[in-house]
Amino acid sequence: MKITVIGCGSIGRRHAENAREMGCQVSVVDINTSLAKQVATEIDVTFNENVEDALDTRPDKVIIAVPNRLHIHYAEQAVESGADVLIEKPISHQTENVSPFLAKAEKFNKRVFVGCNMRFHPGVSLLHENLKNIGKPLFARAHVGNYLPNMRPDSDYRQLYCSKKREGGGVILDAIHEIDYLTYFFNPVNEYSATAAKLSDLDIDVEDYACLGMRHKSGVVSEIHLDYLRPFKRRGCEIVGSKGMLLWQSEGKQPEKCIVKLYQSKTSEWKTVLRTDKLDAAKPYKVMLNHFINDSAEGNHSPLLTGQEALNELKVALQARKSAEFTKL
Repeated sequence: MKITVIGCGSIGRRHAENAREMGCQVSVVDINTSLAKQVATEIDVTFNENVEDALDTRPDKVIIAVPNRLHIHYAEQAVESGADVLIEKPISHQTENVSPFLAKAEKFNKRVFVGCNMRFHPGVSLLHENLKNIGKPLFARAHVGNYLPNMRPDSDYRQLYCSKKREGGGVILDAIHEIDYLTYFFNPVNEYSATAAKLSDLDIDVEDYACLGMRHKSGVVSEIHLDYLRPFKRRGCEIVGSKGMLLWQSEGKQPEKCIVKLYQSKTSEWKTVLRTDKLDAAKPYKVMLNHFINDSAEGNHSPLLTGQEALNELKVALQARKSAEFTKL
């Protein structure tokens, strides 16, 4: 199988390396040709001078790992070349061009997925697997926080897309994973409220703090806390049901400590479902890529986030950010 990765940043490189390890014929391309050459040499894949040359080779699959304002531009070219597409989250920084793109992909009979790898994180996976053990879910509280300058230690945080409004930055879009997995659990959102602000003195023009409240079509109420402010990375979720509750907590990064616990009312006891002091951070990306390579090719139902689902989640995120633009804290 031939896979082209557009974008050679940390995520694009990871996808290219994983695809090569899975036995795919991999090529990479980036507007920064020096970076693309370096990545191609270091991980032993094919270098392309530009996107047009890369797509002329008619890859079976294309992975889009560029700043989100460029996602639809390259994804359109990819489906026109005859490839299924995996777009890194979020699907775009705005909604205007997404529906026409999805219609084009359907016309070309190409499948579009969005890379929310947190669906395949052991914490999220085990919450999903154990929902049946807590009765009817009633409410959930999710959170993620990390200090922005620590997120890419080798880069100037001010140059990251997530620091810039014009490039679709801000913690709400960047941390859309939480909206995604709660929607995956409890169905789409039909009501929401939001508070967001820039609380720090970081040199950014986007929100670094947000709280979202959502009511899902299933009736479950969920809350999300997002920030770029915590000096130590923490992420997790608590779900309360009619017959018990679930708790997932992750701390740190490389290594990441992770624990998932289940409490059932009938036993009045906590059960540890998972505990690890060194989570395999690469595994969720590999599982996601395996689904993209295999499930989509076979036409099976996939746990991957579809393009239409991603558009619906993008609308929630953008509406939440817009409604909170003038919030005073």
